[in-house]
Amino acid sequence: MPEAPRRPSAAAVAGVSCLPAAAGGATALALLCWLAVAVAGPSAAVPGLGPGVLPVDLGLRPSSALVSALLAVSVLAGGVAVLTGLTAVARGWRPRRLLLLAATGAVATALVPPVGSADHLSYAAYGRIAALGADPYAEPPDAFAGGADPVASAVRDPWRSTTSVYGPVGTAVHALTSLVGGESVRATVWCWQLVLLVAWAAVAAGLHVALRGQPALRARAHVLWTANPLLLTVGLGGAHADVLAGAGAVGVLLLAPRYPFAAGAALAVAVGTKLPYGAVGAGVLVAWWAARRTGGPGTGWLLRGLTGALVLLVPAHLWAGAHAYDQARTASRYVSLATVWRPLVDAGVPRSVLLPGTLALMAVVAVLWWPLLVGRARSLPFSPGRWRRCAAGVTAVLALGYLLAAPYELPWYDLLLWGPLALAAAAPAGVAGGWLERVVAVRLTLLALAYVPGLVDGMSPAVEAVTLGYRREVGPWVAWSALLTALALGVALRRWAAAGARAA
Repeated sequence: MPEAPRRPSAAAVAGVSCLPAAAGGATALALLCWLAVAVAGPSAAVPGLGPGVLPVDLGLRPSSALVSALLAVSVLAGGVAVLTGLTAVARGWRPRRLLLLAATGAVATALVPPVGSADHLSYAAYGRIAALGADPYAEPPDAFAGGADPVASAVRDPWRSTTSVYGPVGTAVHALTSLVGGESVRATVWCWQLVLLVAWAAVAAGLHVALRGQPALRARAHVLWTANPLLLTVGLGGAHADVLAGAGAVGVLLLAPRYPFAAGAALAVAVGTKLPYGAVGAGVLVAWWAARRTGGPGTGWLLRGLTGALVLLVPAHLWAGAHAYDQARTASRYVSLATVWRPLVDAGVPRSVLLPGTLALMAVVAVLWWPLLVGRARSLPFSPGRWRRCAAGVTAVLALGYLLAAPYELPWYDLLLWGPLALAAAAPAGVAGGWLERVVAVRLTLLALAYVPGLVDGMSPAVEAVTLGYRREVGPWVAWSALLTALALGVALRRWAAAGARAA
């Protein structure tokens, strides 16, 4: 007689049922700690914004030790939330209440000052320079208007004498927010925060609609993007341009199958804000080329998409001028502390090796992960869902290689990966059984800890010793561990898949 099926133990049932509560509780803790730092006002994590009403802060000026502790708890809780959320989704959880919590947290981040860096002051300055008819690609903030402009002069070191490194579409958006904000730094920053909130919400809604009828994939996508507290805090809560670029990249993947012109415009927003987001364009081209042989869209579709991109990119580049990427080329030789290249450069490796070395590492990552993230999606009969997974998989491969191998990397740059990864799933359990998502979640958590509290001034000597010590001494080995783990995981999963195929 066949053996009767075993009922799960009470401990096992309790363990599964606790996962959603753990994910929700960790998300709430991450958001509350981050928002507490923001609303407290100027500190070593929050640059002052001057007079005004919104975003609101209490002007408490907390110590660098307190804000560092709160942000560390926020980052760690965010990592726990992602890991437990992924496990719960794989076991059948559908995060409806978590989405409400995430939406509330997202709105709250737009009502308080940005946390963790002073990048938003640079955006405001470049927008102000452009809005007043000057050239942010040629005139640095400390030289504009003799250094006396109320908005441009608010830029923090070390970026006071640096021209814009952002693409002309992003700079045009900065200029629009400056036109609304006028001479108020606070109002200009708030307008920018509202732009990012709308971009985040548009992607969340797009994921919800595009994945209707696929509840497991939709739940996973929301855990990776919509309700991901690491992105809600480090990205949206920091008011970084990567939120706009990342939303544009996901918009390309969501819109392209049926609305190529709109997808092209979204691509222009992404790559016209930050160049690395051009990875999604490569993903679209590969998916289009593969789909042509299986009943996919033809050349007319591609031309409509190209037209949508050029409608924005051409006038933006004519407005910005041929020198718009001068500072970006200069920045390509920078090496941040928490990267795989930092120990090598410190040991005397010439910077001329950075570009070929980065490309070589990216190629290795691509060779290992292409079959796992793209797989058979490029050879199956065409459908919008398969096309989207193929394009997202290619984008995720390129993003993964870039983030693991780039010489200059900051936590918010990871928005390049998370959106495409949310759409690259080949099965409800997630890409390669969910292991990759967990690796990059741990990596982002440990990398974000290296940039607590975030500003280069305002730290006590003890806090500076701890935070910069972690960034210099631990950060590079976190980067190396993530790279080697991703490579080893790729090898192991490919061997496992090959063994399964032989057994079948």
